[in-house]
Amino acid sequence: MKVQYLFLSLCLALSLYAQEPVTLDLEEALGGCEMTADGYWVDTYRDGVNVEQNLFRFSHTGTSDGGGGMAYWDGFTLCTNGSAEDFGKGDSDGWILHQWGCMAGGGLNSEGQVEEGAPYLVAYWGFSMENEQYHSVQVDLTDGKLHKALGVYICNHPWPYYGNINGDSFSEGFSKDGDRFVLIAHGLNEQGEPTGATATHILAEFKDGRLLQSDQWEYFDITPLGTIGGIYFTMATTDEDALYGANTAVYFCLDKLSVSEAIDQEQMLLRPSGLTVTEKKETTLTLTWNEVANAQEYILSLNNERVGVTNTNTYTFTNLEPYTEYTLSVTAANADMLSETASVTASTIDETAPEMPTDIAVQTTSHSITVTWLPAKDNVGIKRYNMWLDGTLIRRTTATEYTITDLLPATNYLIELQAEDIVGNKSEKAQVYATTLNDTALDETLSTDNLKAVYNLSGQYVGHQVPTQEGVYILIYNKHKTKIIN
Repeated sequence: MKVQYLFLSLCLALSLYAQEPVTLDLEEALGGCEMTADGYWVDTYRDGVNVEQNLFRFSHTGTSDGGGGMAYWDGFTLCTNGSAEDFGKGDSDGWILHQWGCMAGGGLNSEGQVEEGAPYLVAYWGFSMENEQYHSVQVDLTDGKLHKALGVYICNHPWPYYGNINGDSFSEGFSKDGDRFVLIAHGLNEQGEPTGATATHILAEFKDGRLLQSDQWEYFDITPLGTIGGIYFTMATTDEDALYGANTAVYFCLDKLSVSEAIDQEQMLLRPSGLTVTEKKETTLTLTWNEVANAQEYILSLNNERVGVTNTNTYTFTNLEPYTEYTLSVTAANADMLSETASVTASTIDETAPEMPTDIAVQTTSHSITVTWLPAKDNVGIKRYNMWLDGTLIRRTTATEYTITDLLPATNYLIELQAEDIVGNKSEKAQVYATTLNDTALDETLSTDNLKAVYNLSGQYVGHQVPTQEGVYILIYNKHKTKIIN
């Protein structure tokens, strides 16, 4: 029966999608958008407006004052500039006033040829604001119906194109195999929810010792998105900062987006929607979704491998690894067809604390204690070790050895050591006591002219000169400690 599902579903898909495409025509959009003398939309730095044409509405955010007198925009803006000039010259400042270019020299005319002055869209991905509810670079299909994703033409923007070659104020450029910059299209259903379906287009990559990136319009096949109510785009680069994100300038150019005419949904078994991970544990993830009309059962997949079937709208994936990301997928089915697959990513959690560090050993001098220990054990991995001296946190380290310096001679210290895993779970503290050596000899190489402080044997400050009364004192010279008997 499952083979029959697949066959009938394929036949139905072929009949549904054999339609004339609906293709973005920016010449029509240009008629409703006033342009600056520099060839970009006058409303680029104004909020509450969008570029629209026929079925397509393109996201846009803009402000004339983004803070500190700086203007800001993200999403899409319409351009006719067409410049492929390098305004950066290894820097970024020159690009601020020249964000409107296109490496191909212009948009595509009605014959699909590059034409100077022909309109195209420049997109800037505002990745710092990207989240599950907000997508910076999004295309909505305004009829609220499902369409088959077909394709779109993409061209490199000059800023990342030259930045990948020469670097700029943020990026280092691509110089080693594996460096890459990609555009990712994500499908949205008619409710505006991500379907989990994606398609990827490589904008630039360093491969076999050379940088490969196009300066022409290239066709991006987005049919893997299946049926859609919209699309959003993200970008990925190997040149990124762990804290601040992409160093590569996250721009691209777009033209001639194409989808099918609206699909008769009554002939379809709709893709499941409303996918929500309702419970996360160390080895299980529970997924729920909205019931699909006319579905008899749901097929579940984990990382694209089928793992189960259910006739309810909830399923628990089991036997998972802690603190691991998985792709959870669900497909509706009945005796006649399969729906398209909906997917969501989710990670299991980790609640297991590491074991305490063991085999702690100490080596002492008059003024230091060197502590060594064996790596602690944990189910997902150790991030670091935390060390306390007499109750005060003094060190966080990834090593399994640390030397505590500037200590008093002949003094007993409590050292506590704790393991912390990559999630933040912490072990109990392991404790060890250590006593520094008794140094009774005066270091004759030290001049009293460099004397910083004097302490008695109990560690009490008695001044910054050698006392005249007899006794045992600790003299400190520029953080070097020694002991003298008067």
